Amino acid sequence: SHGMRLTQRQIHAIKQVTAEVFGCHAKTYLFGSRVDDRQRGGDIDLYITDIGLTPELQGDAKLQFLVKLKRQLGDQRIDLILAPQAGQTPLPIHQMAQQTGILL
Repeated sequence: SHGMRLTQRQIHAIKQVTAEVFGCHAKTYLFGSRVDDRQRGGDIDLYITDIGLTPELQGDAKLQFLVKLKRQLGDQRIDLILAPQAGQTPLPIHQMAQQTGILL
């Protein structure tokens, strides 16, 4: 897999928890240091799009996601960015994630 330093088990866990928390249409992209082979370790930076939740529910969902995922992956540093909702202005981090992210 192109420059992804995650195991199949980690990828499977991430996709499973994404579907459980954000709905089966949600897509998870890996971006940041984990997509660069030259870097070691680092946070797991995730960017999630196509979320089937209202903005009000997203804060709780984010916490739930991190709790569930840490339960499966152990103590990894996970950084979770959610795609902007309709009407929200995308931030530079959103654009970077969108451009450099690899779909899991």
